Amino acid sequence: MGPISMSDLGALPVRAYLVACLLAGIIGLWLGRVAWAERDQPGGTEVALYLLFGGGISLLYAGRVAAASELAMTVALNLATPLVGAAPVVWIAFVFAFTGHDRWRTENRIVALATPSFVWVLLAWSSGTHDLSRRSLAAVVEGPFTLLSFGLGPADVAFLLYAAGLCIAGVLLVVDLYRRTGNRYRLQTFVILLGTLFPFLAGAVTVVDVGSYANVAWFPTSLVVHGVFLYGTVFWLGTLDAAVVARDTAVEVMQDPVIVAGSDGRIRDLNPAAERLLPSDAVGSSLSAVFPRLETGVKHPIRIGDRQFDIQEDPITDPRGTDRGHVFLLRDVTERERRQTALERRERELERQNKRLEDFAGVVSHDLRNPLAAASAAVELARHRDAGSDGAGGSDDTTGAGDTDGADTEGPLDRAAAAHERMDDLIEGLLSLATAGKSVDSVDRVSIESTARRVWSRLETADATLTVAGPDATVLADGDRLEQLVSNLFRNAIEHAGRDVAVQVAIERREDGVAFAVADDGPGVPPERRSQVTERGVSLGGGTGLGLAIVGDIADAHGWTLSVEESTAGGARFVIGGIEPADD
Repeated sequence: MGPISMSDLGALPVRAYLVACLLAGIIGLWLGRVAWAERDQPGGTEVALYLLFGGGISLLYAGRVAAASELAMTVALNLATPLVGAAPVVWIAFVFAFTGHDRWRTENRIVALATPSFVWVLLAWSSGTHDLSRRSLAAVVEGPFTLLSFGLGPADVAFLLYAAGLCIAGVLLVVDLYRRTGNRYRLQTFVILLGTLFPFLAGAVTVVDVGSYANVAWFPTSLVVHGVFLYGTVFWLGTLDAAVVARDTAVEVMQDPVIVAGSDGRIRDLNPAAERLLPSDAVGSSLSAVFPRLETGVKHPIRIGDRQFDIQEDPITDPRGTDRGHVFLLRDVTERERRQTALERRERELERQNKRLEDFAGVVSHDLRNPLAAASAAVELARHRDAGSDGAGGSDDTTGAGDTDGADTEGPLDRAAAAHERMDDLIEGLLSLATAGKSVDSVDRVSIESTARRVWSRLETADATLTVAGPDATVLADGDRLEQLVSNLFRNAIEHAGRDVAVQVAIERREDGVAFAVADDGPGVPPERRSQVTERGVSLGGGTGLGLAIVGDIADAHGWTLSVEESTAGGARFVIGGIEPADD
């Protein structure tokens, strides 16, 4: 075979092809360098490599066309071979980054994906020793072009199918991204898919020999064009990373409606929950027309049908701070509002019950005490009359019969007087019980020791004694109700332990606050009854059963604790704990 002349560089087709390849090569290398400097963007590294490889392939193909010998053409072809083999691998790696599949973008998997391309490159370079790749490599003349011609071997066909498979897989992943994220990134996905058409079509034209020049390769420039589309998607339109995809997916599955409105006040996007809430044609419509209640400053919650929603509005701004719209998150608070309504209804009912209880206490205080006072006065009058009758009879009756009659009438009167005293104690207990459990609205600085001694001085203590142990503590409490609590504990000790009982008040500081205990040396409370003695109506010694219940209610109203123990003397010991100390 004679020597092959170089391509006719003066011919218009050759000049056009060379200009296209050189221009694509320069653009690819320059833009790839820019992308490499900004490769921190998700997919930026892959875009940079794709542009650099595409630019290199274009320049090498221009060198093949302009080469003066078959050897130079072969060298240019072999130099471009690894770049061609790497291009589909870089493409699929970019798609992994763009669609948020970072778990597939590991070093081992990328190496595994690149292995078939690497094997093909080795087979292509060594094609002179076998028929697996580039059969019958030789220079041919096609019009003004002098090009390398070769037949496809099995390795070439396998590589082409593999490269097409990677390209199709990438397209499917981009389509799946669109399906997962909806319309929010339709421009990015459209640009990527549009750019992918160029290498697909150019590769197909090159393989099936369409056109006047069968051996002219059209895909080098198409790779650069595709890379420019990828560059625009990543660095101009903004790409996604795994976190963005995760956030978008979270929005899609949220049960609360999310509405996105543009700066022009029109609805741009809805998540599925919002789509179920608003009309089907809401997207693109004016927010004020579709949902006039979604306005800044509207009173929350708002009612939509049988549901109620709180609205959270957040602005959308670009990196320059320009207003791009608003995101409205509608939180379904229907159940919360129902519970709140039920709670308010219950509170109103409790207020009415408390009012009735206070009215009852007033009735007890006025309508029962007055007749009781009259009955007690009648008993005392009967006693005096009986005593006078007994004295007169004693001067005339020497048999002493009058003394016997007086003894018979005095017994029932004493029992009536005792019953009246018990009724008075019950009335006093009911009045205290009606107010003991009320919440404490205000507190005072109160000394526990001073309170104990002041209460003790007001009681009829007979031979009983009081001692106060421990350093005094000033606490925050309702002073009147604290006095009532201490008074009931003292009365309980005197009534159940005897008139000569020894009562001790012990004050101590604990981790949860101040505590004090009232102990006596009486018979104490059996262990099995200690949890019952603070219940209403429970008494171990014939009392009203209200005194210790009032103690428990006052403690609960303050948020204190009440426990029943055995004193060191074997008697009862009531411990009040959790009292807040006053600031010094």
